[in-house]
Order: sequence, then structure tokens, then C-alpha cells
Amino acid sequence: MAVVSARYLAVRGSVLLLLWLWAGGVPVDGCPPKCSCFREPRLTMACQQRGLSAVPAEIPGHVQRIFLQINKLTEIRSTAFSLCRNLTVLWLYSNNLRHIEAGAFYGLERLEELDIGDNGDLRTISSMAFSGLSRLQTLHLHRCGLSELPYGIFMGLSSLQYLYLQDNDLLAIHDDTFLDLANLAVLHLHNNKIKTVTDYMFRGLLSLDSLLLHQNRVSAVHRHAFHDLRRLTTLFLFHNNLTALSGETMEPLVSLSYLRLNGNQWVCDCRARTLWDWFRSFKGSSSLLECHVPERHFGKDLKRLKSDDLEGCYDSHRHTWTSLLNTRNSRYGKLFSTESPLGAAIPRCCLTNSDKSSILSDKGLPDLSSFNSQQITKNPLKEKENISKTKGVESKNDTHRINHGDSAGTLNHPGGKQSHDLPEDQRSSDNPLQKKCSQNTHGHCRVDSGSTINVVEIMLLPVVWLFWSL
Repeated sequence: MAVVSARYLAVRGSVLLLLWLWAGGVPVDGCPPKCSCFREPRLTMACQQRGLSAVPAEIPGHVQRIFLQINKLTEIRSTAFSLCRNLTVLWLYSNNLRHIEAGAFYGLERLEELDIGDNGDLRTISSMAFSGLSRLQTLHLHRCGLSELPYGIFMGLSSLQYLYLQDNDLLAIHDDTFLDLANLAVLHLHNNKIKTVTDYMFRGLLSLDSLLLHQNRVSAVHRHAFHDLRRLTTLFLFHNNLTALSGETMEPLVSLSYLRLNGNQWVCDCRARTLWDWFRSFKGSSSLLECHVPERHFGKDLKRLKSDDLEGCYDSHRHTWTSLLNTRNSRYGKLFSTESPLGAAIPRCCLTNSDKSSILSDKGLPDLSSFNSQQITKNPLKEKENISKTKGVESKNDTHRINHGDSAGTLNHPGGKQSHDLPEDQRSSDNPLQKKCSQNTHGHCRVDSGSTINVVEIMLLPVVWLFWSL
């Protein structure tokens, strides 16, 4: 009985060996000389690390997988894979690709995985490079030296689930770049040079599960940037240039489980309150959010601060991210602005009580309707004269006032010496173009009557000339 069993096992092993040799060891007809071809698990042409400088011309017509990685390929022509209608996997990573012709992958309707990564000299790619790849599920474009993704590059890739764009030189992502990728689950964008996450950068990514944005230069995330990412579970934003992130921006991330925000320079004042409030209801895992300023919170975890710790606003003179009081040019001089140098509006919590009551209120700003057509003129001499007249009738108030006569647009503080408090002769000597006037009993400026006589004389001159000519 034991002898029979031994013979049975020997015969079975021989059969299995023959089947294995037939499946993987028998050469495939039409295999290129420098490549190895086998049938299992799928008909495959393996040409990796063969020193090839061009795609082999003789490719089996029914091949399903082609491995051409780690060679010396410099370009992919439009006819390179035109006969490979059954191709499902194509690996081209770690070559010297500099150019991919438009239509190079046209007709590969069954292609599921395409790896062009680690081709640092590629740098640019056609917007039509992936046209027609409706079944593509995985696309590798990492370490290709790309500085921009052209409009429509991912158009029609409705089956794409994994997209790898890390380790490039991307400065920005156009709005709606991923609009057609409703089934995308993984998006890697880390180690690029992206500065801003706009409202529509990730629009259309309804199935996204993992988003890696770490090690970029992100300094601003717009309020609706994550609007469509309700299924996102993993978000990495560590080692960027973030100083603030609003809780309203994070609200759509109802499925988020893993969040990494460390390595940023967080400003832990009133601007961080909405994010602090959002963390109170967040149930997932999160990294530390190390406070950078103010000094009393340096190194502390923002999430562990108390509500009272976030009162007040960081001193703008010690940090360049915000400025409590900016000015912007206008036709009336310089007006006050509550915009930071980066373009983000300064929250009301960063304004002092006097700023809120006078700078942001209508009472604190001059009434531009008071400047009529006679006061606003293209003649700079008359404009100075009109402004000086306007200053004479302005009423005093206890709040800050904008001095339109000052070209620097400075503030006149209460108690400061105003121009109308100066003696009459001093004011006249300061501005030789200003007409002399005297104060009446009500404090208004009364212009000398000489100007009226001059006008009458000018009007009589044509009459005299007409009479003389007759």
C-alpha cells in the first residue's frame, strides 16, 4: 500500500512539473530576442533591465502584460503599442523618457495599469496622452519632473482608482483637473511645490479615500477645498507652510479618521478658534499641532489649549502673516483695508475695539458722497484748493479721522494738532497756492472779494473789444 502511494505521488509530481514547464518555460511565438515571454498567469513579455534604447518592434499580438522598466528608453512613439489590443499592464518606469507622442496609448482600451514613474526628464506631457483609456485603474506619474498638469489630462478616465503624482515640481493644480475621476480612491501629491489649495482643486473626487499633500508649500486652504471629500478617511498636510486652517474648511470631512497636520507654524490665537472647535467633535486620530506663536504657547498642542488661551490676536509687528492696519490706494488717497499681505481678510477678532468701531464702521470712514464734481477735478492745483476748503468745514469728532490733504493717508488722532488750529498767516505761508481768507464769527473761511472783481473784468473785455472794432 505504501509503495502504491509513493508511485502515485511521483506520477502526480511529474505531471505538475510538465504542466509548469509548458505554462512558463515554453517560449511564446514572436517574442523579441532580448525579452522573455511566458503564458502564466497572463501572457507576458518581460524586457526589464535589458539596456533597450527603443521599444521592441516585434511584440506578440495577444500579449497582456509588458515589462519595459529600468531600460534606456527616451521616447514612446504613437505606433509603439498600436497592435497590443489585449494589453492590461504596461510598466515603463525608471527609463530616460523625455517625450511621449500624442496617441502613444491610443487603442489600449483594456489597459488597467500604466506606470511611467521615475522618468525625471519627462517634465511635460500632452493633454491627450491618456485619451481613450476608459478602463485604466492605476496611473503612476511620480518623479517625472512635472511642473504643470495640462487642462483635461485626466478627462475620460472614469475608472481610475489610484493616481500617483508625488515627487514632482508641481506649483499648482488647475481647478477641475480631477473632475472626471469620480471613482478615484487614492491621490498622492506629496513632495511637490503646491502653495494653495483652491475651492475647486478637488471637485468631483466623490470616492476619494486617501489624500496625501504633505511636504509641499501649502500656506492657504480655501474654505470649500474639501467640499466633495465626504468619503475621505486619510488626510496628510504635515510639513507645509500653514499658519491657520478654518473649522468650516474641515466640516465636510465627515468620514475622516487619520489626520496629520504637524510640521506647520500654527498661529494659536483667535484665528485658530474655529479649528479648535472642530477638533472637539473629531473622533479620529490626529498628530500634534505645535503652536509657533504667540511665545507663551510655543510648542504646545493647539488641541489641548483652553478656550481662554485663544483670546486676542498675535502682534502683527512680530509676524508677517497678518497686518492689523493696511492701506490701499484709491482716487481719494489711501483708504484703510483689513486685508493681510497674503490676501486673506483679517478676522474681526484681530482688530482692537477702536479699530472695530471706527475703521470698520461707516462713521470712521469719510463720506465719499461729500466730494462733488467741483471738488474732484483733474486739475491738481484746483484739487488741492478744493480739499483745503473741505477741511475748513469738517466737523471735529472723538474718533480717528482720515486726512485727505495728506498724501500719505495718515490718521489724525484725537488731541493731535490739526491744520485748522494753526494761525492764519502760518497756514497761508505753508501753501502759496491757497487763497487768503479770514475767519468769520462762525469759524468758516471767507474768501476775499477780489476774485469776483477779476471775473467781472474778464467778462467785460469781449464787449469792449467788440465796441472798439465797430
